[in-house]
Amino acid sequence: MKQAIFEQIAQFVSIVKFDDLPKELISLIKTALIDYTGVCIAGMEQNSVKSVMRYAEFMSSKQEATIFGIDKKTSVEFAAMINSISAHSLDFDDVSWTSIAHPSVVVAPVCFALAQKLNLSGKELILAYGAATEAMHKIAKISMPNVSQNGWHTTSVYGVFGAIVSAAILYRTPPKNIINALGLGSSKASGIRANFGTDTKAYHAGMACYNGLEALNLANFGLGASRLAFEGDEGFLQIYGGINGFDLKLNLTMPWDILENGLVFKKYPCCSGSHPAADLINELILKYNLKFEDIAHIDVGCSLLAPKELKCDFPNTALEAKFSMRYAIASMLIYKNLGLNKFSDELVQDVRIQSLMRKIDVKVDEEFAKLGFIGTSPVKIHIELNFGKIIKGKRMLAKGNPQNPMSIDEIKDKFYICTKNIKYQNRIFEILSELEKFKNLDEFFKLI
Repeated sequence: MKQAIFEQIAQFVSIVKFDDLPKELISLIKTALIDYTGVCIAGMEQNSVKSVMRYAEFMSSKQEATIFGIDKKTSVEFAAMINSISAHSLDFDDVSWTSIAHPSVVVAPVCFALAQKLNLSGKELILAYGAATEAMHKIAKISMPNVSQNGWHTTSVYGVFGAIVSAAILYRTPPKNIINALGLGSSKASGIRANFGTDTKAYHAGMACYNGLEALNLANFGLGASRLAFEGDEGFLQIYGGINGFDLKLNLTMPWDILENGLVFKKYPCCSGSHPAADLINELILKYNLKFEDIAHIDVGCSLLAPKELKCDFPNTALEAKFSMRYAIASMLIYKNLGLNKFSDELVQDVRIQSLMRKIDVKVDEEFAKLGFIGTSPVKIHIELNFGKIIKGKRMLAKGNPQNPMSIDEIKDKFYICTKNIKYQNRIFEILSELEKFKNLDEFFKLI
């Protein structure tokens, strides 16, 4: 009998060790955990986080794991959920183009929560993150872009598997239970793009963490599921991706996905679909001394995915603006910035912003459409000025992509901006930078 997808993952989880991780992969994982921690702390004041925190207080009195940025603990499940929602609430978290998803926000919160509860080492945490993202992305590799094309929010749909694998590593779960948990996770995978631009988008990530932990716990208490829940008849692959099952091999670690394809670390706290446009507008401003008052009209040519992610054409709130191509362009032209402090209801409702957004048209470009359903969001911009001059530009990749990466100093600067209200940010950064050296993370959790 051929190994099913979930059997392949269970076998991988049972044998993978920290020493199997290449040094370059360990370095990338630590960078991802630094970035995750920063954006998690920065997002703690968002409404989505406060709402779920109140719910957690109502539902659980456990004191197992720390909520980042505040002096509170809750159950592992709710701590992972809240820390995930917080890290995703600003849309400032890392991205994988393999899954067109945000991997760290569905894996790191589980890793940290269980590392605290079980008093585990930095090496164990790094291993769990590496194994979980590998399994999550190799599943995505054989089911994308179909899953995204069908309107699913891939962060939560694939994230439940990442959460299960990270927890299975740290709990040292037997293979049979891992298979059952992944089968159950196939029924718990969810999240639709219609909710982009609302609090529920961030909740999707937390939901994946919670659902993954619950699936593993249920499997450990004896709940069974189909070993073929992924590729079998009417399984995940067929239902979510419209793909009929066939002989599938994940080729786990050959090579490691995030080492081969990298991670995108965001320069701007908004949907990555607008980042190339923001970078391009900034270039044109510097090159031509562009002023928003001189603009008569802007035409934007985008990829197939961009209008599906950037659902808020004319936003009125800060949250909606994170999913608006027009706001990203208008903010760069008027505020000369698209940083954390440029997303407020007041700034979005500024009459200059609202007026300029009405001068911007966005449509799919024929050249980019031929590239298929890609996540990198290449863009063309055609600007007509009031005195008749035409300015054009094209940008294929945003800053922060593996081919155009942020430097370690830029990652550090982002971390310090995100954690500006944390007293011991220097020491937290040091611990995460040398995570594999720590036999436990007690100091980290006291400082965070």
